[in-house]
Amino acid sequence: MGRVYFCEHLTPDLVWRPEWQTHPNGAGTIARVVVATSDPGGTAQLFRSLFGNDAIAEPYGRRVIAAGSAQIELAPRNTITAEFGEAAADPAGRAQHMAALEIKVRSLRDAGELVCALSGVRVEARRVIVPAAAVFNTTIVFSE
Repeated sequence: MGRVYFCEHLTPDLVWRPEWQTHPNGAGTIARVVVATSDPGGTAQLFRSLFGNDAIAEPYGRRVIAAGSAQIELAPRNTITAEFGEAAADPAGRAQHMAALEIKVRSLRDAGELVCALSGVRVEARRVIVPAAAVFNTTIVFSE
């Protein structure tokens, strides 16, 4: 499903440089990471030890973990497919996998224009969805 790790930059001035913190799509922050898992409760145990019990909510069969300004969402594959439809990632035989990444952008319209040429891009009122098949098998969602 990906790797979870923490690091501390002892030289932030060499890592967090303003000229490296802009992208033509207007990306600013990660808003949500969606992990497909057949056992959201069991998978959440890993995150309980990192973020504590109070950081995990349990809406509608999902587990949602508050991780700073982002959230990590653990959900069964059918729930993810219901949200993203044809844009959903292919599990490729994996029991757990990163299914989607939601990125906050400055302008949804601008981000949509940059990706509109990709096959299957879906522009909705509050988000632009780039299908997993077009971007390394992880659905990308842009939102403001």
